[in-house]
Amino acid sequence: MAQTRSLPVGRREMILERVNATGEARVADLAAELGVSVITVRRDIAALDEQGLLRQVRGGARRLTVREQPDQNPGAAPVSAGAAALQDIGVIVPSLTYYWPRILQGASSEADAHGARLHIEAASPSAEECLESLARLTGEGAVDALLLAPDLRSGSASEEVLARLGALEVPVVLMERDPRDMDPTYVGVDSVRTDHEQGALEAFAHLHELGHRRLGLLHDRTSPTVPQILVAWRRAHDLFELSVENAALGVLDTHGNAPAQQIDSFLDLCLERGVTGIHVHSDEAALLVMQQAGRRGLDVPGELSITAHDDELSTLTRPALTAVGPDKPALGARAVQMIVRRLETPAAPFERTELLPRLHVRGSTARHADGASASRN
Repeated sequence: MAQTRSLPVGRREMILERVNATGEARVADLAAELGVSVITVRRDIAALDEQGLLRQVRGGARRLTVREQPDQNPGAAPVSAGAAALQDIGVIVPSLTYYWPRILQGASSEADAHGARLHIEAASPSAEECLESLARLTGEGAVDALLLAPDLRSGSASEEVLARLGALEVPVVLMERDPRDMDPTYVGVDSVRTDHEQGALEAFAHLHELGHRRLGLLHDRTSPTVPQILVAWRRAHDLFELSVENAALGVLDTHGNAPAQQIDSFLDLCLERGVTGIHVHSDEAALLVMQQAGRRGLDVPGELSITAHDDELSTLTRPALTAVGPDKPALGARAVQMIVRRLETPAAPFERTELLPRLHVRGSTARHADGASASRN
């Protein structure tokens, strides 16, 4: 009998017998009894749920109620095995106040469409805290899938995060992260992120089209988006044949002790080098730049055109900021869709997806008066 039940039909018979006899059963217990993996038991339960023989619930399965018995709803549309297997999605993000809420909204809407729930943890950007959240969310079959945005720049702790993700038996999708930032050879999970390099390049192209020939970049000190924006900065100068010596590059710690002084130093550099168009990451930082420029009597956009990155707060200024806007709800939805794909086709190739942001042109940029005749050096 043990050999028979090592096959899918035998295992599912045993699971169904156990659930009907006791009323419910946990995935972890069934996996231990059957000597198979947790994900195998989840798939068996999903198949039995699809056949209308039991109900899949968080962490296990339960017996059908009288009203749920077969033939009670013959006209109901069938549910795919992937959708049936997806009940609880663990989510680990570094913030619930900036950037991430709209991603979570998109993920939540898509999860609702598949009958699943999000279980969200806000971990600090540190890889160590991410590891703690991973342990809580993935213990004993607590979730069916995982979405997360881990720190991939903290050496051994980040390496351990990737190692644990690769060992999980549930689908994993990285959001706004690429594991190649940590390990160029890593191929163990799916990922979806915004193409921030393309977005920043579009902002620089917009400034160039308006006649700005000396460009500035002020970027956040620690954001994982910064490397892509710096690549766009270099590409823009090559593409438009601009001299970096006539440009301004600065770093800003928005939440540091003296952001106004850092902004003043950057604006001084812009004035010294004749820079008339700047891109600021993030738009929270751009708000501070706009404020400081006003205090110094610099007219925006008359004397200084500003583009921002992220588009979370860009419409709160006067004039409103021209900003690179990632489609955050679409990113969250796409992450859940990738989970469903992985559940339906576990052996499918791993996927890395990049979504293109849009440049929303508003009042903080204008044509440079001397742009038509300005030198290209």
